[in-house]
Amino acid sequence: MADGGPPALVTGASGFIGRHLVSTLLRQNRRVLALCRRPGSLFELSDPGIRIIRADLEDKGSYLPHLTRDLTVFHLAAIRNRPGSTPDEFRRVNEIASLQLALACAHAGVKKFIYVSSAVVFGPSQGRAVSEANGVKDPGIENCYIQTRVRAQQAMNKLVEGGLPLVTLCPTIVFGPDHPTNPNRITSQIRRLFRTRIEVTLGDGNQSRNLVFVEDVIRGILQAEKSESARGEFILGGEDITHRAFNEMVFSLAGRKRWARISIPAGIARKSSRFLDWMLRYDRGAGYESAVDMLLNEWQYTFQKAREILGYNPLPLHIAILETIRFIEGEV
Repeated sequence: MADGGPPALVTGASGFIGRHLVSTLLRQNRRVLALCRRPGSLFELSDPGIRIIRADLEDKGSYLPHLTRDLTVFHLAAIRNRPGSTPDEFRRVNEIASLQLALACAHAGVKKFIYVSSAVVFGPSQGRAVSEANGVKDPGIENCYIQTRVRAQQAMNKLVEGGLPLVTLCPTIVFGPDHPTNPNRITSQIRRLFRTRIEVTLGDGNQSRNLVFVEDVIRGILQAEKSESARGEFILGGEDITHRAFNEMVFSLAGRKRWARISIPAGIARKSSRFLDWMLRYDRGAGYESAVDMLLNEWQYTFQKAREILGYNPLPLHIAILETIRFIEGEV
C-alpha cells in the first residue's frame, strides 16, 4: 500500500468526475484500481500507482476479485442524464448494477463505500433551497435518470443495516476542466458562448440552478472518506445562479461581448422536443422533452450539512468560472 492512504477502487474512472478523482488520488500517492470499460481513454494517467482494469459494472466477475477489506470504493459509474439512452439501460446500470456492487462490497467487508449520486434525488426546488432533510423521493418529473438514482439510493440505505459502510455524496451541477473523451455539459456551454457569441435561453432564462466546481466536489469526496462521523447523504453544492446571469457572468469574466440573445418560449421548447423525441423514437423520460423539463425547473440547494460535518467549503462561483475559462482559452 502506498503511503498516502488506503488503496482505492474507482468505478467510472474515465468519466468527468472520475478522471479528476483518480488524478488527485495519484498525487496523494494512493494505490488506485481504475475501473472503466475503455482503458485506453486513461492513457495519459501513466503512474506507478495506478492499475487500469477493463470492467463492466454489469459483470460482477470483472470487479469481485479486486474487493478487499482495506479498500475504499468510490462508485461513480452511471448512465449519464442525456437524451438517447433507454429506460432499460438506466435501470440496469444506475439501479441494478449499482446495488449489485454495493452488496458485493458489503459481503467483502470493504473499508468504506462512497457512492457519488446527484442532488437531483432530492427533487427540484420550490422557491427555496433544498437540503438533505427534503428526503430522497420521486421528484414528480418523468425522468429515467432521476427515478433510477432515487430507487438505487433508497435500496442502498437499507444495505447499511447489513453492514455496508455507505456514505452518499450528491453533487449539484458539476463543471470545470474536462477531457475530449468526456466533455462536460456546462463547460461545453461556455465554449458555445465563446464560439457563437449568442445567448440562448428557455423561457425567460431566470430559472435558478446550483453549480459546483469539479475540484470542490473532489475535495468533498475525500473529506467524506476521512470523516469518521459521515453518515447518510451529503449535498456537495456551490452557488445558485440563473441561466441568464450565468451567461452574463461568463461574458463579463472573459471580457467578451454578446452579439445576440434568443429566448425560446417554454411551450415551443416542449412541443419541439416532444416532436424530436417522436422522430428519433426516444423513450419518454429519456429524451429531449425530459431534458427541457429539467432546464425549465429550478434546482437550488444548500450544502450546510457538508460544511458542518465534512468541513466542505467550495470556491466562489466567479472564481470557478474564471478557472474554467482559463482552461478553455488554453486549449486554443
